[in-house]
Amino acid sequence: MNKEKNKTYYTYTLNMTILNILAIILFIVIGSIVYLIEINDNYTITLSMNNFFILMFIWLIIHELLHGIGFLIFKEVKLKNITLGMFLEKGVFYCMCKQNIGKKVILTSLLFPITIIGFITLIIGMIINNYELVFLSILNIVSSIGDIVMIIYFLKCPKDIIYLDLDDCTSFTVISNRVLDNIKVPGIILSKKGIYDPTLMYSKDKRRIIISKLSYLLLIIIFILIIISILKIIYY
Repeated sequence: MNKEKNKTYYTYTLNMTILNILAIILFIVIGSIVYLIEINDNYTITLSMNNFFILMFIWLIIHELLHGIGFLIFKEVKLKNITLGMFLEKGVFYCMCKQNIGKKVILTSLLFPITIIGFITLIIGMIINNYELVFLSILNIVSSIGDIVMIIYFLKCPKDIIYLDLDDCTSFTVISNRVLDNIKVPGIILSKKGIYDPTLMYSKDKRRIIISKLSYLLLIIIFILIIISILKIIYY
Protein backbone atom coordinates (compact mmCIF):
# COMPACT_ATOMS: atom_id res chain seq x y z
CA MET A 1 0.00 0.00 0.00
CA ASN A 2 1.33 3.46 -0.88
CA LYS A 3 0.18 4.88 2.42
CA GLU A 4 2.54 2.46 4.20
CA LYS A 5 5.67 3.70 2.41
CA ASN A 6 8.35 5.42 4.52
CA LYS A 7 6.81 4.09 7.71
CA THR A 8 8.73 2.37 10.47
CA TYR A 9 8.06 -1.22 11.49
CA TYR A 10 8.37 -2.39 15.08
CA THR A 11 8.57 -6.13 15.71
CA TYR A 12 7.76 -7.21 19.25
CA THR A 13 8.40 -10.56 20.92
CA LEU A 14 6.34 -11.95 23.77
CA ASN A 15 8.53 -12.83 26.76
CA MET A 16 6.99 -16.14 27.85
CA THR A 17 8.81 -16.17 31.21
CA ILE A 18 7.39 -12.80 32.24
CA LEU A 19 3.96 -13.73 30.86
CA ASN A 20 3.92 -16.96 32.89
CA ILE A 21 4.76 -15.01 36.05
CA LEU A 22 2.00 -12.50 35.27
CA ALA A 23 -0.42 -15.39 34.60
CA ILE A 24 0.29 -16.90 38.04
CA ILE A 25 -0.29 -13.52 39.70
CA LEU A 26 -3.51 -13.05 37.72
CA PHE A 27 -4.72 -16.54 38.70
CA ILE A 28 -4.13 -15.79 42.38
CA VAL A 29 -5.91 -12.43 42.14
CA ILE A 30 -8.98 -13.68 40.23
CA GLY A 31 -9.19 -16.90 42.26
CA SER A 32 -9.08 -14.91 45.50
CA ILE A 33 -11.79 -12.51 44.31
CA VAL A 34 -14.07 -15.39 43.25
CA TYR A 35 -13.45 -17.14 46.58
CA LEU A 36 -14.26 -14.03 48.61
CA ILE A 37 -17.45 -13.38 46.64
CA GLU A 38 -18.64 -17.00 46.72
CA ILE A 39 -17.71 -18.38 50.13
CA ASN A 40 -20.01 -21.42 50.15
CA ASP A 41 -20.08 -25.14 49.43
CA ASN A 42 -22.80 -25.07 46.82
CA TYR A 43 -20.58 -25.53 43.76
CA THR A 44 -21.43 -28.63 41.74
CA ILE A 45 -18.93 -30.91 40.00
CA THR A 46 -20.58 -32.83 37.18
CA LEU A 47 -17.70 -34.05 34.99
CA SER A 48 -15.09 -36.77 35.41
CA MET A 49 -11.42 -35.79 35.24
CA ASN A 50 -11.08 -37.20 31.71
CA ASN A 51 -14.14 -35.33 30.44
CA PHE A 52 -13.03 -32.13 32.12
CA PHE A 53 -9.60 -32.40 30.47
CA ILE A 54 -11.28 -32.84 27.08
CA LEU A 55 -13.55 -29.86 27.74
CA MET A 56 -10.56 -27.76 28.79
CA PHE A 57 -8.84 -28.60 25.49
CA ILE A 58 -12.00 -27.70 23.53
CA TRP A 59 -12.27 -24.46 25.52
CA LEU A 60 -8.79 -23.44 24.36
CA ILE A 61 -9.73 -24.17 20.74
CA ILE A 62 -12.91 -22.09 21.11
CA HIS A 63 -10.71 -19.27 22.42
CA GLU A 64 -8.74 -19.20 19.16
CA LEU A 65 -11.88 -19.54 17.02
CA LEU A 66 -13.28 -16.47 18.77
CA HIS A 67 -10.11 -14.59 17.85
CA GLY A 68 -10.81 -15.56 14.25
CA ILE A 69 -14.41 -14.38 14.48
CA GLY A 70 -13.15 -11.12 15.96
CA PHE A 71 -11.06 -10.63 12.82
CA LEU A 72 -13.73 -11.74 10.35
CA ILE A 73 -16.50 -9.43 11.54
CA PHE A 74 -14.58 -6.75 9.64
CA LYS A 75 -15.21 -6.98 5.91
CA GLU A 76 -11.65 -6.11 4.96
CA VAL A 77 -10.31 -9.27 6.62
CA LYS A 78 -10.27 -12.31 4.34
CA LEU A 79 -10.79 -15.85 5.64
CA LYS A 80 -7.86 -17.09 3.55
CA ASN A 81 -5.54 -14.90 5.65
CA ILE A 82 -6.57 -16.43 8.99
CA THR A 83 -4.23 -19.10 10.39
CA LEU A 84 -5.01 -21.33 13.38
CA GLY A 85 -2.13 -23.08 15.09
CA MET A 86 -1.10 -25.29 17.96
CA PHE A 87 2.53 -25.15 19.08
CA LEU A 88 2.99 -26.90 22.44
CA GLU A 89 6.78 -26.56 22.18
CA LYS A 90 6.20 -22.85 22.78
CA GLY A 91 3.19 -23.40 25.01
CA VAL A 92 0.72 -21.66 22.72
CA PHE A 93 -2.48 -22.09 20.76
CA TYR A 94 -2.86 -19.20 18.36
CA CYS A 95 -4.87 -17.43 15.69
CA MET A 96 -3.01 -15.12 13.31
CA CYS A 97 -4.27 -12.66 10.72
CA LYS A 98 -1.70 -12.59 7.92
CA GLN A 99 -2.75 -9.35 6.31
CA ASN A 100 -2.31 -5.75 7.35
CA ILE A 101 -5.11 -4.61 9.67
CA GLY A 102 -5.91 -1.57 11.81
CA LYS A 103 -5.97 -0.94 15.53
CA LYS A 104 -9.73 -1.44 15.85
CA VAL A 105 -9.57 -4.87 14.20
CA ILE A 106 -6.75 -6.27 16.34
CA LEU A 107 -8.28 -4.92 19.57
CA THR A 108 -11.64 -6.49 18.73
CA SER A 109 -10.03 -9.86 18.03
CA LEU A 110 -7.99 -9.73 21.25
CA LEU A 111 -11.04 -8.84 23.35
CA PHE A 112 -13.46 -11.46 21.95
CA PRO A 113 -12.32 -14.62 23.83
CA ILE A 114 -11.50 -13.02 27.17
CA THR A 115 -14.91 -11.32 27.19
CA ILE A 116 -17.17 -14.12 25.91
CA ILE A 117 -15.65 -17.28 27.46
CA GLY A 118 -13.82 -15.44 30.20
CA PHE A 119 -15.67 -12.76 32.12
CA ILE A 120 -19.21 -13.50 30.87
CA THR A 121 -19.02 -17.26 31.48
CA LEU A 122 -17.30 -16.64 34.84
CA ILE A 123 -20.26 -14.55 35.98
CA ILE A 124 -22.69 -17.21 34.71
CA GLY A 125 -20.74 -19.98 36.45
CA MET A 126 -20.78 -18.07 39.74
CA ILE A 127 -24.52 -17.45 39.46
CA ILE A 128 -25.36 -21.12 38.82
CA ASN A 129 -22.60 -22.38 41.17
CA ASN A 130 -20.99 -24.53 38.50
CA TYR A 131 -17.39 -25.36 39.40
CA GLU A 132 -16.31 -26.45 35.92
CA LEU A 133 -17.58 -23.31 34.21
CA VAL A 134 -15.96 -21.07 36.83
CA PHE A 135 -12.63 -22.88 36.55
CA LEU A 136 -12.68 -22.92 32.74
CA SER A 137 -13.47 -19.20 32.68
CA ILE A 138 -10.61 -18.40 35.05
CA LEU A 139 -8.33 -20.64 33.00
CA ASN A 140 -9.30 -18.74 29.86
CA ILE A 141 -8.67 -15.35 31.46
CA VAL A 142 -5.29 -16.45 32.82
CA SER A 143 -4.23 -18.09 29.55
CA SER A 144 -5.17 -14.81 27.83
CA ILE A 145 -2.31 -13.00 29.56
CA GLY A 146 -0.58 -12.53 26.19
CA ASP A 147 -3.78 -11.01 24.80
CA ILE A 148 -4.11 -8.78 27.86
CA VAL A 149 -0.63 -7.27 27.59
CA MET A 150 -1.18 -6.75 23.85
CA ILE A 151 -4.50 -5.00 24.57
CA ILE A 152 -2.69 -2.67 26.98
CA TYR A 153 -0.01 -2.04 24.36
CA PHE A 154 -2.48 -1.22 21.57
CA LEU A 155 -4.52 1.06 23.81
CA LYS A 156 -1.35 3.12 24.18
CA CYS A 157 -0.73 3.19 20.42
CA PRO A 158 -1.93 5.94 18.04
CA LYS A 159 -5.12 5.23 16.08
CA ASP A 160 -3.44 4.97 12.69
CA ILE A 161 -1.05 2.07 13.43
CA ILE A 162 -1.07 -0.99 11.18
CA TYR A 163 -0.83 -4.49 12.66
CA LEU A 164 0.84 -7.40 10.88
CA ASP A 165 1.36 -11.06 11.81
CA LEU A 166 4.28 -12.75 10.07
CA ASP A 167 5.19 -16.41 10.71
CA ASP A 168 6.31 -16.39 14.36
CA CYS A 169 3.41 -17.08 16.73
CA THR A 170 5.23 -15.43 19.65
CA SER A 171 5.79 -12.09 17.93
CA PHE A 172 3.88 -9.38 16.07
CA THR A 173 4.72 -6.33 13.99
CA VAL A 174 3.34 -2.80 14.14
CA ILE A 175 3.77 -0.29 11.32
CA SER A 176 3.57 3.43 12.06
CA ASN A 177 4.82 6.85 11.04
CA ARG A 178 4.95 7.76 14.73
CA VAL A 179 7.71 6.94 17.23
CA LEU A 180 6.62 3.95 19.32
CA ASP A 181 9.87 3.27 21.22
CA ASN A 182 8.52 4.80 24.43
CA ILE A 183 5.54 2.44 24.66
CA LYS A 184 6.50 -0.09 27.33
CA VAL A 185 4.37 -3.01 28.52
CA PRO A 186 5.62 -5.89 30.73
CA GLY A 187 5.96 -9.11 28.74
CA ILE A 188 6.42 -7.38 25.37
CA ILE A 189 9.94 -6.75 24.10
CA LEU A 190 10.87 -4.63 21.09
CA SER A 191 13.16 -7.01 19.19
CA LYS A 192 13.59 -5.24 15.85
CA LYS A 193 12.74 -2.02 14.03
CA GLY A 194 13.45 -0.43 10.66
CA ILE A 195 11.95 1.08 7.53
CA TYR A 196 8.91 -0.90 6.44
CA ASP A 197 9.16 -2.53 3.03
CA PRO A 198 5.98 -4.42 2.03
CA THR A 199 7.90 -6.35 -0.64
CA LEU A 200 10.08 -7.92 2.05
CA MET A 201 7.80 -8.09 5.09
CA TYR A 202 4.96 -10.50 4.52
CA SER A 203 3.91 -13.96 5.67
CA LYS A 204 5.54 -16.72 3.65
CA ASP A 205 3.58 -19.53 5.30
CA LYS A 206 -0.01 -19.38 4.05
CA ARG A 207 -1.24 -22.61 5.66
CA ARG A 208 -4.69 -22.27 7.24
CA ILE A 209 -3.95 -24.74 10.06
CA ILE A 210 -0.51 -25.36 11.58
CA ILE A 211 0.06 -28.15 14.13
CA SER A 212 3.49 -29.05 15.53
CA LYS A 213 4.65 -32.65 16.08
CA LEU A 214 4.26 -32.47 19.86
CA SER A 215 0.79 -31.01 19.39
CA TYR A 216 -0.18 -34.00 17.22
CA LEU A 217 0.74 -36.20 20.19
CA LEU A 218 -1.66 -34.22 22.39
CA LEU A 219 -4.40 -34.63 19.79
CA ILE A 220 -3.87 -38.41 19.85
CA ILE A 221 -4.17 -38.41 23.65
CA ILE A 222 -7.35 -36.33 23.46
CA PHE A 223 -8.78 -38.72 20.86
CA ILE A 224 -8.04 -41.71 23.10
CA LEU A 225 -9.70 -40.01 26.08
CA ILE A 226 -12.78 -39.25 23.97
CA ILE A 227 -13.01 -42.92 22.91
CA ILE A 228 -12.68 -44.02 26.55
CA SER A 229 -15.43 -41.60 27.61
CA ILE A 230 -17.75 -42.87 24.84
CA LEU A 231 -17.09 -46.51 25.81
CA LYS A 232 -17.88 -45.71 29.45
CA ILE A 233 -21.19 -44.15 28.43
CA ILE A 234 -22.05 -47.17 26.28
CA TYR A 235 -21.09 -49.91 28.73
CA TYR A 236 -21.81 -48.28 32.06
